[in-house]
Amino acid sequence: MLEIAILLFLIVLMVSWFIYIFCKRVIYKLNKRVLPRNLAIVKNGPYMAKFEELTVEEIRQKLILPMFMILGYNTYDMREFQSFIGRADFLPDYVVKKWDHSKLAKNALSVKYIPFKEDAVDYSNNTYDEKYGAKLSVLMDKLYFKSEYYVLTNGCIYLFFNKNTNPDSRRFEFAFNLKSYSKQDTAWLAYYTKQYLFLELSDVYRA
Repeated sequence: MLEIAILLFLIVLMVSWFIYIFCKRVIYKLNKRVLPRNLAIVKNGPYMAKFEELTVEEIRQKLILPMFMILGYNTYDMREFQSFIGRADFLPDYVVKKWDHSKLAKNALSVKYIPFKEDAVDYSNNTYDEKYGAKLSVLMDKLYFKSEYYVLTNGCIYLFFNKNTNPDSRRFEFAFNLKSYSKQDTAWLAYYTKQYLFLELSDVYRA
Protein backbone atom coordinates (compact mmCIF):
# COMPACT_ATOMS: atom_id res chain seq x y z
CA MET A 1 0.00 0.00 0.00
CA LEU A 2 2.86 2.34 0.86
CA GLU A 3 4.51 1.60 -2.50
CA ILE A 4 1.28 2.51 -4.35
CA ALA A 5 0.97 5.77 -2.41
CA ILE A 6 4.57 6.68 -3.21
CA LEU A 7 4.04 5.81 -6.87
CA LEU A 8 0.90 7.95 -7.06
CA PHE A 9 2.74 10.83 -5.39
CA LEU A 10 5.59 10.59 -7.90
CA ILE A 11 3.12 10.50 -10.81
CA VAL A 12 1.31 13.60 -9.52
CA LEU A 13 4.63 15.36 -8.97
CA MET A 14 5.82 14.50 -12.47
CA VAL A 15 2.56 15.64 -14.09
CA SER A 16 2.67 18.86 -12.06
CA TRP A 17 6.24 19.44 -13.21
CA PHE A 18 5.32 19.06 -16.88
CA ILE A 19 2.32 21.38 -16.45
CA TYR A 20 4.57 23.88 -14.67
CA ILE A 21 7.13 23.84 -17.49
CA PHE A 22 4.34 24.12 -20.10
CA CYS A 23 2.74 27.09 -18.29
CA LYS A 24 6.10 28.82 -17.92
CA ARG A 25 6.72 28.44 -21.63
CA VAL A 26 3.28 29.74 -22.59
CA ILE A 27 3.62 32.73 -20.23
CA TYR A 28 7.05 33.51 -21.64
CA LYS A 29 5.86 33.40 -25.25
CA LEU A 30 2.83 35.60 -24.53
CA ASN A 31 4.92 38.19 -22.68
CA LYS A 32 7.57 38.11 -25.37
CA ARG A 33 4.89 38.98 -27.92
CA VAL A 34 3.20 41.75 -25.89
CA LEU A 35 6.22 43.53 -24.40
CA PRO A 36 7.50 45.33 -27.54
CA ARG A 37 4.19 47.11 -28.10
CA ASN A 38 3.91 48.26 -24.47
CA LEU A 39 7.57 49.26 -24.21
CA ALA A 40 7.23 51.41 -27.32
CA ILE A 41 4.65 53.56 -25.50
CA VAL A 42 7.22 54.56 -22.88
CA LYS A 43 10.17 54.70 -25.29
CA ASN A 44 8.36 57.06 -27.66
CA GLY A 45 6.57 59.01 -24.92
CA PRO A 46 7.20 62.63 -23.90
CA TYR A 47 9.12 61.79 -20.74
CA MET A 48 11.73 59.66 -22.45
CA ALA A 49 12.25 62.45 -24.98
CA LYS A 50 13.20 64.92 -22.23
CA PHE A 51 14.90 62.40 -19.96
CA GLU A 52 17.84 64.66 -19.11
CA GLU A 53 15.47 67.37 -17.82
CA LEU A 54 13.43 65.17 -15.47
CA THR A 55 13.62 65.42 -11.69
CA VAL A 56 14.26 62.31 -9.59
CA GLU A 57 10.58 62.14 -8.63
CA GLU A 58 9.50 62.46 -12.28
CA ILE A 59 11.89 59.65 -13.26
CA ARG A 60 10.39 57.42 -10.59
CA GLN A 61 6.77 58.26 -11.41
CA LYS A 62 6.93 58.58 -15.20
CA LEU A 63 9.55 55.98 -16.15
CA ILE A 64 10.44 53.49 -13.41
CA LEU A 65 6.92 52.70 -12.17
CA PRO A 66 5.45 52.46 -15.71
CA MET A 67 8.32 50.14 -16.65
CA PHE A 68 7.42 47.70 -13.87
CA MET A 69 3.74 48.03 -14.70
CA ILE A 70 4.64 46.89 -18.23
CA LEU A 71 6.35 43.89 -16.65
CA GLY A 72 3.05 43.07 -14.97
CA TYR A 73 3.67 44.26 -11.41
CA ASN A 74 0.93 46.14 -9.57
CA THR A 75 2.77 49.28 -8.51
CA TYR A 76 -0.38 50.57 -6.78
CA ASP A 77 -0.51 47.60 -4.40
CA MET A 78 1.70 48.50 -1.44
CA ARG A 79 1.94 44.84 -0.43
CA GLU A 80 3.18 43.73 -3.84
CA PHE A 81 5.27 46.80 -4.65
CA GLN A 82 6.55 48.03 -1.30
CA SER A 83 8.34 51.38 -1.16
CA PHE A 84 11.36 52.08 1.05
CA ILE A 85 12.12 55.51 -0.40
CA GLY A 86 13.45 57.92 2.19
CA ARG A 87 14.84 55.21 4.45
CA ALA A 88 18.48 54.11 4.78
CA ASP A 89 20.61 54.48 1.64
CA PHE A 90 21.57 50.81 1.65
CA LEU A 91 17.91 49.76 1.33
CA PRO A 92 16.25 49.43 -2.09
CA ASP A 93 13.65 51.97 -3.20
CA TYR A 94 11.14 49.20 -3.88
CA VAL A 95 10.78 45.51 -3.10
CA VAL A 96 8.46 43.44 -5.29
CA LYS A 97 6.79 40.69 -3.27
CA LYS A 98 4.66 37.66 -4.03
CA TRP A 99 1.97 36.88 -1.45
CA ASP A 100 0.19 33.56 -1.11
CA HIS A 101 -2.92 33.50 1.10
CA SER A 102 -1.63 36.47 3.15
CA LYS A 103 1.78 34.84 3.57
CA LEU A 104 4.94 36.18 2.00
CA ALA A 105 5.97 33.62 -0.61
CA LYS A 106 8.83 35.38 -2.36
CA ASN A 107 10.76 38.63 -2.69
CA ALA A 108 11.12 38.71 -6.46
CA LEU A 109 12.90 42.00 -7.09
CA SER A 110 14.69 44.72 -5.16
CA VAL A 111 14.79 47.95 -7.16
CA LYS A 112 17.11 50.92 -6.61
CA TYR A 113 17.30 54.23 -8.47
CA ILE A 114 20.85 55.50 -8.95
CA PRO A 115 21.58 58.43 -11.32
CA PHE A 116 24.39 56.66 -13.17
CA LYS A 117 25.46 57.61 -16.69
CA GLU A 118 25.60 55.20 -19.60
CA ASP A 119 29.39 55.05 -19.40
CA ALA A 120 28.96 53.17 -16.11
CA VAL A 121 27.65 50.17 -18.04
CA ASP A 122 30.04 47.90 -19.93
CA TYR A 123 27.69 45.92 -22.18
CA SER A 124 30.45 43.79 -23.68
CA ASN A 125 31.60 42.45 -20.29
CA ASN A 126 28.26 42.80 -18.45
CA THR A 127 29.85 44.89 -15.70
CA TYR A 128 28.76 48.01 -13.85
CA ASP A 129 31.03 50.84 -12.66
CA GLU A 130 30.07 51.81 -9.11
CA LYS A 131 31.43 55.37 -9.33
CA TYR A 132 27.90 56.88 -9.39
CA GLY A 133 26.39 55.30 -6.31
CA ALA A 134 26.45 52.77 -3.50
CA LYS A 135 28.54 49.63 -3.86
CA LEU A 136 26.81 46.39 -4.81
CA SER A 137 28.46 44.65 -1.88
CA VAL A 138 26.48 47.00 0.39
CA LEU A 139 23.20 46.88 -1.53
CA MET A 140 23.29 43.09 -1.86
CA ASP A 141 24.37 42.35 1.69
CA LYS A 142 22.60 39.12 2.72
CA LEU A 143 21.67 40.72 6.03
CA TYR A 144 18.84 42.65 4.38
CA PHE A 145 18.86 41.64 0.69
CA LYS A 146 16.45 38.70 0.31
CA SER A 147 15.22 39.02 -3.29
CA GLU A 148 15.78 36.87 -6.36
CA TYR A 149 17.18 39.85 -8.28
CA TYR A 150 18.53 43.31 -7.59
CA VAL A 151 17.62 45.88 -10.25
CA LEU A 152 19.67 49.05 -10.51
CA THR A 153 18.19 51.72 -12.75
CA ASN A 154 18.64 55.35 -13.73
CA GLY A 155 15.14 55.32 -15.22
CA CYS A 156 16.40 54.52 -18.71
CA ILE A 157 18.80 51.60 -18.18
CA TYR A 158 17.80 48.60 -16.04
CA LEU A 159 20.51 46.28 -14.74
CA PHE A 160 19.42 42.90 -13.36
CA PHE A 161 21.76 41.25 -10.86
CA ASN A 162 21.06 37.67 -9.82
CA LYS A 163 21.04 36.98 -6.07
CA ASN A 164 23.92 34.53 -6.57
CA THR A 165 26.10 37.19 -8.19
CA ASN A 166 29.35 37.98 -6.44
CA PRO A 167 28.85 41.72 -5.80
CA ASP A 168 32.59 42.35 -6.05
CA SER A 169 32.52 41.19 -9.68
CA ARG A 170 29.91 43.88 -10.48
CA ARG A 171 28.59 41.57 -13.20
CA PHE A 172 24.93 41.88 -14.12
CA GLU A 173 22.86 39.13 -15.69
CA PHE A 174 21.00 41.36 -18.11
CA ALA A 175 20.81 45.03 -19.10
CA PHE A 176 17.86 46.71 -20.76
CA ASN A 177 18.09 50.19 -22.26
CA LEU A 178 14.74 51.87 -22.90
CA LYS A 179 16.29 54.23 -25.44
CA SER A 180 17.83 51.51 -27.54
CA TYR A 181 16.85 47.85 -27.45
CA SER A 182 16.59 44.93 -29.85
CA LYS A 183 14.15 42.07 -30.33
CA GLN A 184 16.57 39.87 -28.41
CA ASP A 185 16.54 42.34 -25.52
CA THR A 186 12.74 42.24 -25.21
CA ALA A 187 12.90 38.44 -25.42
CA TRP A 188 15.25 38.38 -22.41
CA LEU A 189 13.15 40.95 -20.56
CA ALA A 190 10.18 38.56 -20.73
CA TYR A 191 11.93 36.34 -18.17
CA TYR A 192 11.55 39.10 -15.54
CA THR A 193 7.82 39.63 -15.84
CA LYS A 194 5.53 39.07 -12.88
CA GLN A 195 3.72 36.13 -14.46
CA TYR A 196 6.99 34.34 -15.21
CA LEU A 197 8.84 35.06 -11.96
CA PHE A 198 5.86 34.49 -9.66
CA LEU A 199 4.76 31.12 -11.05
CA GLU A 200 6.23 28.23 -9.07
CA LEU A 201 5.78 24.47 -9.06
CA SER A 202 3.85 24.66 -5.79
CA ASP A 203 1.21 26.84 -7.52
CA VAL A 204 0.57 24.16 -10.12
CA TYR A 205 0.62 21.38 -7.52
CA ARG A 206 -2.02 23.10 -5.42
CA ALA A 207 -4.20 23.85 -8.47
